Amino acid sequence: MIHGKSSSLLLLLLLCQINTIQGQINACWKTVSAANYSSFGIQKDETLWGWGQNKKGQLGDGTDTNQSFPVQVGKDKWKLVFASYNHSIGLNKNGLLAGWGINENGQLGNGTNKEKDIPGFIGSKFKWKSVSAGENHSLGIREDGTLWAWGTNEDGQLGDGTNISSNKPVQISKDKWKFISAGFDYSLGIQEDGSLWAWGNNEDGQLGTDSFESTFIPVHVGFSKWKYISSGFDYNLGIQEDGTLWAWGYNEFGQLGDGSNVNKNFPVRIGNMRWLMVDAGEYHAMGIRENGTLWAWGKNENGQLGDGTHRNRNRPIQVDNSRWKFVSSGFEHSLGIKQDGSLWGWGYNDSGELGLGVDFSRNIPTQISVCN
Repeated sequence: MIHGKSSSLLLLLLLCQINTIQGQINACWKTVSAANYSSFGIQKDETLWGWGQNKKGQLGDGTDTNQSFPVQVGKDKWKLVFASYNHSIGLNKNGLLAGWGINENGQLGNGTNKEKDIPGFIGSKFKWKSVSAGENHSLGIREDGTLWAWGTNEDGQLGDGTNISSNKPVQISKDKWKFISAGFDYSLGIQEDGSLWAWGNNEDGQLGTDSFESTFIPVHVGFSKWKYISSGFDYNLGIQEDGTLWAWGYNEFGQLGDGSNVNKNFPVRIGNMRWLMVDAGEYHAMGIRENGTLWAWGKNENGQLGDGTHRNRNRPIQVDNSRWKFVSSGFEHSLGIKQDGSLWGWGYNDSGELGLGVDFSRNIPTQISVCN
């Protein structure tokens, strides 16, 4: 029997070994998407997993049962998933487009208005390279760079010059696009030359055109070069090519991060830091700086900022000192992947959207320990 300091040292080494093995087992995540009260993640083996609310079949697992722990969605291999309010859009490894969940406005793009509780592929003639989902509409970029949209169009959010909805993709532009983001009832896109465009409802200045006038076709926003955008509930975050962060639109909870709670109808610069990515949730936002640190701002009623409090923040605050590579903001919860591939969740959890196997909310990042 080993006694004293030797015993303590052995126990410490054993615990370190266990933690190292556990970290390796759980370091399997590639990307995540936080939706209304549900979540999705793609593991490194390209399998798709879902958890949280499932009343409309939005998890895609063939049931309408909520899941408090990640469950695998089908057997396909996936490269991208984008979850919205009650529907999801994804691309499999071959670039084929699929949709599932609620579909009363044709937001799945499959030519019907019937909801689906498993991923339904939308043809095989064309391949896609990017998708985004708003409340009741969706956007997609095909491999040739052309922009397409489908779903509800009451506010011109499809961008085809009408307010007529469509339950299958309609081409919006022959220009070449590299990034899109579907907001609540509006849309944003970045063309290959870095120019930013917006269309749809503009009641809160969310189009960033220095006006409150809505538009049924894409209009140019400023003259800067952009590389990344993310839309929340009537507000937006964008990163320009120099890495600076900008925000505009609705700002009641400080979700723009400019130190105020005043709406802005044009992009305003947020601090002097450089950013890798940002993601806009309903009224809160998460971002990763160039050094990999995680930051948060906006509404925090359910701990969705992850800073250990329930206090709203109108400027970015650092969440922790770890290094992160991906983050996603949902309705009132957040998900993030550290650089080691481990998955973490925090915020509201009443429907199991944190994937922890319980329904208790968390106000600090908590590891989701599931790997295939």
